[in-house]
Parts: sequence; structure tokens; C-alpha cells
Amino acid sequence: MTWQPGQPIATISDVTEWQAWKKSSRLEAQRSRRKRYRRIDYYPSKRAQALIDSRTGHFAGGDYSTVIDALVLAGAEGFPE
Repeated sequence: MTWQPGQPIATISDVTEWQAWKKSSRLEAQRSRRKRYRRIDYYPSKRAQALIDSRTGHFAGGDYSTVIDALVLAGAEGFPE
């Protein structure tokens, strides 16, 4: 980055402070995302993966999240409350 006339001179401490702010801002954004979106690590069996793959595609509702949601909800109907 080259200094331009009329711009303040950025010192090493300015750059260090900005980097610290940027890092803390990113970490805060990540914490916020993790509060809003639950993450579940799931490794399906070969049979379950084949079923999921058969229902996915390039169409509305064909993404993995929607297909897995539909399968879980369909399966949950059989469970007693």
C-alpha cells in the first residue's frame, strides 16, 4: 500500500491494532453464526448415502440439508412422543 497525499500515515502500531480488531471481529461473527446455526457431524452409512443421493439434484429442495430434513421428519413420525 502506497501513501497518498492527504491520507494519514499508518504506523506499525496502527496496522497491528487494525489486525487485532479484524481478528476479533471475525471471531465474534463466527460465534454469532454458531449460535444461530446448529452443526451436526453426520456420516451416513452406504445405504443411507445412496438414499440421500437419489433424492438430491439441481432443483428446488434438492440440496442435502433439505433432503436430510425431509427424511428425518418422515422417520420421526414413526417414533412415539
